[in-house]
Amino acid sequence: MMRKPIHSVWCSFSILFITLNMVSCKKNVEEPNDAQEGYTIGFRFQEFEQHASTLGAKKATRGKSYSAANTATQDMYEGHIYYWSFNAETLMPDIYPSTHWSITYNQGQTPDEYGIGWLYEDYIAGRALSIKGLNELIFKMPLTNVSALQELAFDVSSSGTGPKSFSLSFSQDGENYTVIEENNQFSNTNTPQAKNTFSFALEDQLLDFSRDLYIKLMPKAGNRGSAGDYNGTTGTMRIDNFRVSGIAEKVADANVRRVHYHVFDATTKNLMLSGADHFREGALSDFALTLPAGDYIASFVANVSNAELNIPETGDALTYFIANTFSNSKAEIFGVLDTFSVQGDMQKDIELNRYYSEIRFEFTDVGDLSEVAKLIVKREHDVNFYAPFHPTMDNPIEDSSEIVLLPQFDEANREVFFNQFIGNTPIPVPLKYKVDVYDGSDELIRTFQVESEIRNNMQLLFRGKLLDAPNGQFVVRLNENWDGEKQVDFN
Repeated sequence: MMRKPIHSVWCSFSILFITLNMVSCKKNVEEPNDAQEGYTIGFRFQEFEQHASTLGAKKATRGKSYSAANTATQDMYEGHIYYWSFNAETLMPDIYPSTHWSITYNQGQTPDEYGIGWLYEDYIAGRALSIKGLNELIFKMPLTNVSALQELAFDVSSSGTGPKSFSLSFSQDGENYTVIEENNQFSNTNTPQAKNTFSFALEDQLLDFSRDLYIKLMPKAGNRGSAGDYNGTTGTMRIDNFRVSGIAEKVADANVRRVHYHVFDATTKNLMLSGADHFREGALSDFALTLPAGDYIASFVANVSNAELNIPETGDALTYFIANTFSNSKAEIFGVLDTFSVQGDMQKDIELNRYYSEIRFEFTDVGDLSEVAKLIVKREHDVNFYAPFHPTMDNPIEDSSEIVLLPQFDEANREVFFNQFIGNTPIPVPLKYKVDVYDGSDELIRTFQVESEIRNNMQLLFRGKLLDAPNGQFVVRLNENWDGEKQVDFN
């Protein structure tokens, strides 16, 4: 069964307006003092790809051909459409076909507690959603790109005084619900937090796929066996591996599109709010933070790639950092630090900047390069991470990954490239790469090294012969379209 919709990483960041909404975000926070009045701060991200430049005509050509290929990959897949493992202790689903989903309980509250979870397929037995005093739990799931639903399934447990049964219903307006199954008795009532797995057929439900699907679970006392008396206030219920299967359109998108936010007190540097929300290209999302009066520094980081960033969700500003795995070489990572004061409800416009640079190789060989089948790029410099509040932080991560490039060289195309995460720094950082060149039989043809120093938001071009040539002298050329372009020739 397919775990994730197939996505393409080369989506432009074109226009993104996100006014921030906490429905889908975990809050690892120092909650605002209840005695202090909270104010709503809306953040709107400005268009942050409008100053993007191209490096020669071939980049524009590549973009055009990608657009054509993009259309061709719009296909269907059968499998999990939505899936929540909760293993990252966040409400972010592991698999989803469209944005604007949400999970709420007890008249609109956002759950943020987690307990021990259970293994499911190749997902580890990590964490599960845990809710005390549950009256109702509602999953809202848009059905955009969905053509058929087949099954709903999940794992559930409860404490000794928690519910031992539940009713399940669905709606498409969030108001009028139709019962799927009224009584769902736990099979194991004698062991607190014992796993019970339920599945429900959805094939016969008449659904409008242009509308949202709401699934509501309402706990019941149930047959209790040797469990204690049901207590609807103190009893705890856990939900894990919540999944909906069916048929949906493969989305031409990156596997990961997330905006991370961390808000620190400007004086104490304590973390006040943190979380993340996902987005899709062209999707309009609402996003709002509530903070008491005070001075703050907010870090926003947008990640469009095939892997999650390494960002701690707890700790203060001095322990905060951002890192991207080296092998996640197509990652487009934008971010900003913003300082602001809160004295009432307000809205802010935020412009994100590139936290990466583009590394490009242009090969000048006169002869045929068709024998080259693979390039493996190895990082020879220190691990790249960005600690905006602690520039001298010791390296907090390990990363021995490599970039594998599979070029298809011809007379018109003799270039390869990847993105290097750097962060935001006015001081150039040293970069050094070792490149192994292989033929179609996976035999090593040649190894060479290149190095230079650049800031973020630059384009670095290594230009020279790929085969049968030693490393040569470096030549630098700057172009301010991206804040800078640097060319290094090697012979």
